[in-house]
Amino acid sequence: MVGVSEGEIIFRDEELDVTLLVDVEQLGAIHVRTASGWGKAPLHVHARHAEAMFVFEGELALRLEDRVHRIGGETWAFVPPEVVHAFEVTGNEPARFVVLHAPCSGFGDFVRGSAPAFDQRPPPEYATGDPGLVVLRRAGGDSGVGSTEPPKSGGAGFAGAGAEAGVGSTEPPKSGGAAGYAGAGAEQGETMAGRTETRRATLLVEADELTVTEFHYGPGERGASPHVHHSHADVFLVVEGELTFASRDGPFRGSAESLAVFPPDVVHGFDNDGTESARFFNLHMPASGFGDYMRGRNPDFDQHEPPPGGGADPASVVAVRLSG
Repeated sequence: MVGVSEGEIIFRDEELDVTLLVDVEQLGAIHVRTASGWGKAPLHVHARHAEAMFVFEGELALRLEDRVHRIGGETWAFVPPEVVHAFEVTGNEPARFVVLHAPCSGFGDFVRGSAPAFDQRPPPEYATGDPGLVVLRRAGGDSGVGSTEPPKSGGAGFAGAGAEAGVGSTEPPKSGGAAGYAGAGAEQGETMAGRTETRRATLLVEADELTVTEFHYGPGERGASPHVHHSHADVFLVVEGELTFASRDGPFRGSAESLAVFPPDVVHGFDNDGTESARFFNLHMPASGFGDYMRGRNPDFDQHEPPPGGGADPASVVAVRLSG
């Protein structure tokens, strides 16, 4: 049976608590707690992988080359490759968040203090990625609205509708572009068809490197029967309630504040077998067309029946608690 671990403590004191949650090919992830106003990273860029963050509580600033975004609780931020950026804890309250690098690109060893191979460098002198492609999405709403596509021109302007929703720019763009990728009416993502009183799905982030979809499942709601993905990992961040995951070695539970990673070819499924509602984020890394699959437009999505031999060894599954 898959066991749920506590993660690898990297650093822990009253000001900063960093735990390495995942260190596999498709994903590197840490859970961070900080005191109010703690520290900031220098501007940097990743050439071959994307960085994403989910803020549970507190406030962070996402600095780009031409603007700064304030990121409040219940917010996702996604930074594509080649986009210069840095995060800083701001505000008057402690902050808590998870940081994800997809693919991992040596991030696990980087946080352990061995950095030579990690895909991170200072901002180059030549042209870099468009900061207008950064994605900011608010989670936890009753429904998603708008589109998951970035504005083609113009944009939300200075602060935009995101200011009241916990996302928005604190500096106007220097030329033209949008205030991030969180235009008016788009902060809560794209609601998928098939919504019921006990089931809701909202696509928050859709990029080549990953997708992030927020799901609400009522008590007893059935999820996906056992299946495999041949070429990408399936990740679940449970924030409320509990999910039951199926695996070749038997079921295991993912409670609130836990993360489960199913690597390629590992048989898995999930349901809400509990008596309470569950809310969770499902991430596919790389995306593999999952957004269009949810829209009913990708019949060839990388999802398959369990193979006769039972699939890959479930010992490769990562199941970890965020708190501890």
